[in-house]
Amino acid sequence: MNYAQMLSNMIDKSRLSLRQITKRCADLGLSITPSYISQLKNGKLPPPTPEVSMILAKACDSKEQSKLIFQGYLEKAPEVIKEYMFASSQLNKVMLETLCKSQDEEPISESALAHLREMDILTTIEMSSKYVKEGSVDIVKDLVKTITVESGGVTKDNNGELLTAFLGDGAMAPNIPMHSFLYIITTRTELLKDRDIIAFYPGNRKILTLRRVFFVHDKILLIPDDKNSEILIISSFADIDYVGKVTSYKVDL
Repeated sequence: MNYAQMLSNMIDKSRLSLRQITKRCADLGLSITPSYISQLKNGKLPPPTPEVSMILAKACDSKEQSKLIFQGYLEKAPEVIKEYMFASSQLNKVMLETLCKSQDEEPISESALAHLREMDILTTIEMSSKYVKEGSVDIVKDLVKTITVESGGVTKDNNGELLTAFLGDGAMAPNIPMHSFLYIITTRTELLKDRDIIAFYPGNRKILTLRRVFFVHDKILLIPDDKNSEILIISSFADIDYVGKVTSYKVDL
């Protein structure tokens, strides 16, 4: 993923318009235009200074400031540095994939594997460094679960009673902030009540989505708390990939 794609993803996840991001940047002391941000996210301009990248990430409420800054540095680096970092990243991904397949956990899914293979260089280095100590590789627990959750997938807790997931959707903010860790129970749909918050994958989206459910005549309304997010209307739960009812969450500070 290059700088433009990374910034574009941050903007999409923020659900903010370019004008709203421009206003937030101004509040943080950076004067830029929506047109400038558009050119950055479409790859028509090279990555900006680290200071600009940091403020853009902050304006989008992203926790990936360091990744955006690093990617900007990398794309401006000499070719020999780029080649070295890319080769190191690929070796680390092979090591992580091998570790996943060697553990006594549930098999890693194809979507989680795809996420692993597409991870940016800094994320790959940070993750692999946790398992290489003093020249040896530690066989650690929960690696498959970690990658699955980061990919937007859902995993079972140690008792197999609750599902856990990482929220990459801001539709329920501020009540449930983006980047929260969710706890979900696989409640049968006939037991759901108005205002229950459910987790699901709409259409072909890979990002876990939350909405409050309301039953109105022969339709099911899926309502966000964030007024800028989309209201969904379905005829039955078969129209979505329903995961379960959200019971609680925690924010990783």
